[in-house]
Amino acid sequence: MVLQRQYVFGTAAALAFATLALAAALSKDDIKMLQDDGGWEYISISDQEAGVQAEHVCFDGKAHPGECSGNLRLSSDKTFAVQEAIRGESCDRHGTYEIADDQISFFDEFGNRDGPYTIQLDNENKTLVLSMPQVRLELELESQYKEDREHKKKPPQ
Repeated sequence: MVLQRQYVFGTAAALAFATLALAAALSKDDIKMLQDDGGWEYISISDQEAGVQAEHVCFDGKAHPGECSGNLRLSSDKTFAVQEAIRGESCDRHGTYEIADDQISFFDEFGNRDGPYTIQLDNENKTLVLSMPQVRLELELESQYKEDREHKKKPPQ
């Protein structure tokens, strides 16, 4: 199954404190973090289409270097860019986004709306969860993702 790109085209968001999920709006610091220049690396994508919970084979919470990658960048001009590479096939998407309170909606280059997703941002752990009743995307700030990967590569001293 290819990642149902017309529906879930790389919308990303962060694992948050429970209180942030209930917040009425994101702070300026939250918005700044969402719009980090490096973007957000895909960690996991789960989909509950047809009532069956399924995880995407590439984005299942484990790294698959050289096989799968995904990055979502949110710019301050309210545009987004998604770069996905899945088993040698790439799919780049772009468009605009809107944030209202703790929700984000994406409008791709074809005018299709995806969302709204509830934003759960964990500033301390630099993670983001974007969720709707049937879809959940877990992302990690790209700089943190790289740092975590480097620590895993180093042999114990």
